[in-house]
Amino acid sequence: MKVFSASYSKEYHQMLSGMVERRMRASVLMIGSIWYSAWVDAGQPDLKSLIDYKPSEEDIKMREEDLRKWKEEKKLSARPHEAQE
Repeated sequence: MKVFSASYSKEYHQMLSGMVERRMRASVLMIGSIWYSAWVDAGQPDLKSLIDYKPSEEDIKMREEDLRKWKEEKKLSARPHEAQE
C-alpha cells in the first residue's frame, strides 16, 4: 500500500479544487436517492413504528459481543484484501 507525504497530499488536494468534497456530497445524495426510491417502490410504508424500536435481549447481547470483539481485535470483519504489487 502506498503512503504519500502530508505535503504531497495537501498539494494534490489543492490541485483537485475540492473534487473530493464534491464527490462525497454527490455520493451522499445518491445513497439518499436510492433509499428514497426503495421506500417509494415498497409502497411508502409508514416508518413511524421504527421510532420507538426496542432491540431484543438477543440483539443487545449480539451487539455487546461484537463491540467486545472489536475492542480486543481492533478490527471489523471484512473480506480480505488482495496483495497489491
